[in-house]
Amino acid sequence: MLPIRECVRQTPGYVPGEQPQTTDYIKLNTNENPYSPPQEIFEGLQQELEKVRLYPDPVSTKLRKAAAQVFGVSPENILAGNGSDDILNIALRTFVNPGETVAFLDLTYSLYDTIARVHGSSIIEISLNHNLELDQPLICSEAKLIFLASPNPPVGKHLNREYLEKTCEEATGVVLIDEAYVDFSEDNHLDFIHKYDNVIISRTMSKSYSLAGMRVGFAIASPAIIEQMDKVRDSYNLDRLAQFLGAKAFEFQDYYQQIWQQVCQTRNRLITSLRNLEFLVFDSDSNFVLASPQWMTALDLYTKLKERKVLVRHFKHPLINNYVRITIGTNTQIDRLLEEIGNLKNDK
Repeated sequence: MLPIRECVRQTPGYVPGEQPQTTDYIKLNTNENPYSPPQEIFEGLQQELEKVRLYPDPVSTKLRKAAAQVFGVSPENILAGNGSDDILNIALRTFVNPGETVAFLDLTYSLYDTIARVHGSSIIEISLNHNLELDQPLICSEAKLIFLASPNPPVGKHLNREYLEKTCEEATGVVLIDEAYVDFSEDNHLDFIHKYDNVIISRTMSKSYSLAGMRVGFAIASPAIIEQMDKVRDSYNLDRLAQFLGAKAFEFQDYYQQIWQQVCQTRNRLITSLRNLEFLVFDSDSNFVLASPQWMTALDLYTKLKERKVLVRHFKHPLINNYVRITIGTNTQIDRLLEEIGNLKNDK
């Protein structure tokens, strides 16, 4: 028998969205941005490629400075990570001993559960109400770390700001607010790091900045928190290409603002169209919607769309097993999705 830790042996592996190896799918299942980054960010990339025999900057100095300017903080407030998933793991390993408590919602980003169990944490899951919302502050005095995503996947809505404030005020441990989708909304919680000394904001460039393939994320917090997390961070955790492209992308805020607005416009059109096709659809602050067909099971819809080369996401969680999550694609992609759904509905 291999000496595998029991908490690892008992933890189901995290299941990401399907990544087809062919290009003939309309891919609306993993919340990637459908629009490419500006071509200007690739200028100078060849010079970085020629340096690949050399280690990258271990602390991502240029990237952190660029992020600090956009986020309105100091570079000392920022830790760069290999995607925001890296930030989640660093926070867990910094603040929680195996056996201590981690809390999160009972419907949220499923990686929180996976990494907490693999770490050997005790887990408390907080129930949502019948609208899949947080209807009170999350008060959990024994939690060393609380993961809260806002907007919260897979529903896609921001959590109640008043309840989040009260959660941070009452927490005896650290509260990490995961803002992976925040650029597709009109709100954020960056002000919390100035009001509470126990708050971390995590961000990613995978969704809104069209850099999912580069894996660039950030922790934004007080310098005291960042200093401790930096001890846990893997050395050279971002390669030089990720650092270069991430820093360059931050220079094109006007370009990205237009993309975000386009995604939101398409999202709103999709919500209206799905409701007209007899779906229950949650409002969304994200680049995806969660929708339930009232004339077919969600699993059947997912399967039949996949047969037609359109990928959406279906989850087995009992609260949402009759919903599919649909990433916002281009208008052309969404038109194709709606056409296929309309055909399926007409065939019923």
